[in-house]
Amino acid sequence: MARTNRITYGQTLVLASPRPANQSNENNLTGLKRMQSANVDFSFNRQRFKQIGSADFVGDVNITNPNITLGMDYLYSNGTNEVMLGLNVEGRNSTVLSGLRKPNQDNNYYVLVGSGLKDEVLLTSSDTDFQNNFTVIALGNCFLNSYSINGSVGSLVSVSAEIQADNLELHPYTTGHGIPAISQSTKLPDTQYAYKVKKAFFKDTTNQDGLIDSALAPSGIKITVPSNVNVPGLEFTGTNRSAFINSFGLDFSIDRNALYGFGTIYPYGRRAILPVLGSLSFTALASEFQSGTLNDLVRLDENNERVYNFTLDLLGASGNTGLQVEIEGARMDAEGFSPSLGDNAEMQAAFSFSMSDTSGVKFSTPPLILNQPQDVSGPTGPLSIVATGKHDLFYQWYNTTGSVAGAESSTFVPSFYGEDYYCVVSNDLGSSTSNSATFLQP
Repeated sequence: MARTNRITYGQTLVLASPRPANQSNENNLTGLKRMQSANVDFSFNRQRFKQIGSADFVGDVNITNPNITLGMDYLYSNGTNEVMLGLNVEGRNSTVLSGLRKPNQDNNYYVLVGSGLKDEVLLTSSDTDFQNNFTVIALGNCFLNSYSINGSVGSLVSVSAEIQADNLELHPYTTGHGIPAISQSTKLPDTQYAYKVKKAFFKDTTNQDGLIDSALAPSGIKITVPSNVNVPGLEFTGTNRSAFINSFGLDFSIDRNALYGFGTIYPYGRRAILPVLGSLSFTALASEFQSGTLNDLVRLDENNERVYNFTLDLLGASGNTGLQVEIEGARMDAEGFSPSLGDNAEMQAAFSFSMSDTSGVKFSTPPLILNQPQDVSGPTGPLSIVATGKHDLFYQWYNTTGSVAGAESSTFVPSFYGEDYYCVVSNDLGSSTSNSATFLQP
């Protein structure tokens, strides 16, 4: 591998695998979009001990695997990163944490670092150019620890997330290298499966193809506020009472119980502890007050607090909703009023709410294609596509002459060999067009 005297951001990319972690990662990695920073940290869980007769430590033992975390910041684009984090974006009848109780919810992450031969990783011309020219920090059996999304006037909508991993490997990239996940049978790094880095995995990581919004601007943020949320307090005026809101923050952390047993330092799993406490905060320019008493808001004498529902619509440059967030059952934690010399008076409000796999917060996105159609041979092998996003999803297959009558599901068996087909997936928030695939003569 060529030597480099420094590592720049243009030499670095982050890829994620689908779930579960223990599977082949040769054809299914996804480059995370709009990444702004990534940091990998690890610390050892040492137990040092003494004995009678000595003033020094006589032993030093790692009792569990190291504590490994991957922190990352990115600009929100289209929800692909959220899906890779394990969050549900189907909205409607599914919460953002609806997959937490399901088994095998871990995946792998790969931080790709170039040697310095090229200033930008994406200028790599072919798959073979990755070999021996890049170093990989590979993290296995990863779970989401925390997530926050923030928007404010003057800044793009941004996300911060932290990932917990069971294993870390650092090595020059070569094809056929094993995945970093720990085998559930051997409790050693899994040698059954390998991973590959391909140029195609980085599709849509820039906006050069124009397929997704580059980022979501503050002008596209709409917050629907309940009518009684500010009695007593400051009045929200304007459309949907959101005209003067200038920032918001939504965040949650997932506590997990690492399940250890005899015979290995690696956990058998990381069970999420539910419910999760989520928080919503926002600031707004102060205008008029609405009168009332605090007892009206909280009803302290009856121990019966009001609950509120919020809706956040994040719009892209096209005007379509890139992300819709629905928050249910929020309770006010705090409200503040801050006038100061030389600046506009401002208010702050903070709410908290319970989150589980059945309640709390819903994320909804336009259709996201997770698995593109692949060439198949007839006569019965179907073309297929896997997509997610706000339900319900609608499918329509096309060929060179137009839409194919009756081809309106995620799988499709064409009538003619040698033709190329693609699929358009749509929902209430937009549509996505797949790559083309060929129905081959058997």
